Amino acid sequence: MSRCSSGFVRIFERQLMIFNLNRRFLLVAIPILVLTLTACAGHINNPEGWSGGTIDGDTLYIGTQAGDVRALDVVNGFTKWRFELQGDDKSRGVYGAPAVTEDAIYVGGYDSVLYVLSHGGDLMWQEPVGGSIVGSPVIADGMILTGASDNVLRAIDVEDRIERWSFETDSRIWSTPVVEGGVVYLTSLDKKVYALKLEDGTKLWEYETGGGIASTPVVDGGRVYVGSFDGVFYALSAATGEVQWTFDGSDNWYWGEALVGGDTVYAGSLDGHLYALDKSTGGQKWAFATAGPIAGRPVIVFDMIAVPSDDGGLHMVRLSDGKEIGSCNVGSELRSALIVRDDVVFLNAKDSSIRALRIKSNGNPDEEWVHIADEDDPIDVGRPPDC
Repeated sequence: MSRCSSGFVRIFERQLMIFNLNRRFLLVAIPILVLTLTACAGHINNPEGWSGGTIDGDTLYIGTQAGDVRALDVVNGFTKWRFELQGDDKSRGVYGAPAVTEDAIYVGGYDSVLYVLSHGGDLMWQEPVGGSIVGSPVIADGMILTGASDNVLRAIDVEDRIERWSFETDSRIWSTPVVEGGVVYLTSLDKKVYALKLEDGTKLWEYETGGGIASTPVVDGGRVYVGSFDGVFYALSAATGEVQWTFDGSDNWYWGEALVGGDTVYAGSLDGHLYALDKSTGGQKWAFATAGPIAGRPVIVFDMIAVPSDDGGLHMVRLSDGKEIGSCNVGSELRSALIVRDDVVFLNAKDSSIRALRIKSNGNPDEEWVHIADEDDPIDVGRPPDC
């Protein structure tokens, strides 16, 4: 066994002891362990692909568990086009949401390839990188920023496709870089949060937490908010990296990206709770418990927050007090980030279904459509809705 894989196994074993074989932990931790070990080896058998999506105009661009990228009509879920990744079956998958500009769609493949597609779904060009891509590509200042499991963040020129600069961390990069005010904020499984100059990749500061970080950081109001595998949620100064506050109330890891709304930070944990934290102090306002780990980013709809969970439910929770007022059980684990357009929430479930749920003002979701990615006919108009 490699040093990479054996080291993570030791971490995993310690976590099992800490959490006393907690079932919620195991449901998501085992897939994460598998993803980690296979990232060390360079491939994964039949990657699940927890892709979020990106909406542009009347189109939802999303990676599927069928190993392709699809453009779906947001109104009815019908396929406009699909692009199959070029890697072999053992590495064909998409975990991050596609990045969409006026000129192209950028997709990070778990097959270690950055794909650039036209809005018609044709391959414009592709660039192999040194490791599997788990986070989303980001377009900024004429560059494509993408991190990979070879520990490197690359900045590739959009026009001439030349690497402008690169930055190497001490472990795999599974998160999406965030650009704000000419600075790139990045996390790594080496336990660190980094701030880099967008222009040339020069490191401005770094901060080390007590565990690996797979979460994409959130930058808001001069602070960087991020959760770690040490079970602590951090607020750091965006300018200096100094700790502003920490929250240690979770009993498990943080995996997904947090959400900032108003004066509150909403952070989902693999302990099954969504924590609502005061943005200024880190004090807990409320916590909402689901029956499974929370790995995907929630979204705000009306005066509610939609929470995806591994218990198969989309939970509609009041922002004011954390009380659940509506839900839809889709019968499959929800691990990807949610997307919202107006009052419709789009989600990508583990059973290869992509769904659109219209949220009523009373919190009840109504199913608009379901697209089953691994079916020859993805839309079954006669299928009874789950909610």
